Amino acid sequence: MAPAKVLSPPKRYKRRWFALSVMVLSVVAGWMGRHYLISFIPYPEWLPVRENATHTFGLDVSHYQGSIDWSKVAQSHHPIEFVFVRATMGKDGRDTEFSGNWEGASEIGLLRGAYHYYRPWETSAEQFENFRSVVQLEPGDLPPVLDVEELGAMGRDNLRKGVKNWIALCEAHYGIKPIIYTGRNFYRAHLSDIVRDCPLWIAAYSGKHRLRGIDWHFHQFTERVRVNGIRGGVDGNDFNGSIDELRAMAIHPHRN
Repeated sequence: MAPAKVLSPPKRYKRRWFALSVMVLSVVAGWMGRHYLISFIPYPEWLPVRENATHTFGLDVSHYQGSIDWSKVAQSHHPIEFVFVRATMGKDGRDTEFSGNWEGASEIGLLRGAYHYYRPWETSAEQFENFRSVVQLEPGDLPPVLDVEELGAMGRDNLRKGVKNWIALCEAHYGIKPIIYTGRNFYRAHLSDIVRDCPLWIAAYSGKHRLRGIDWHFHQFTERVRVNGIRGGVDGNDFNGSIDELRAMAIHPHRN
């Protein structure tokens, strides 16, 4: 006898199985990375982005997000507590949205910090002067951030010398060591021994397990959070501690 023909399930059952599969994958990804979705799946605005109460959630923004409506950001379902705002790049680059983002974040009560994108082919002293001329920190602001991502044609020794000088100039002017932002592999290859006294912000998009063995303070875990008031995706970050511990890192009057 010929085998009975197997009929395809109706479309509505296919849709149900698809939805169930997505839910299961989301839960598994959340368990593995302490987030509800892995980084290449956009976070809808209504979906929580963390489940570990020992971490504090925040964003980082630049002109790539365009003009941000901070009043709508304040209404976001996400538990946003802080934001890092790009201020400068190299010896003369200035983010066109810095002023609006800097004031907007303050107006809705977020802890705020400013960051500088480091260009290894330009002098560190000129780069710090560019940042210093733009960013006037106040008590309650987070420490400055130095974003280091490129080795540059002048090589590793030049990069390391420049980064150390930027750190020294920052501490002398603001009275506090800067936070260092970089990727996990770049940190291990080029920076780990020269920034050990600075708070560390690591970009790694596939879960907290990638930070094992690194004494990190901030973790950029995705670039696709969807937040009210911001067009498109935006970077999501965890601080490795409570909001009170984060406030303790901020600039205090005696430090300046």
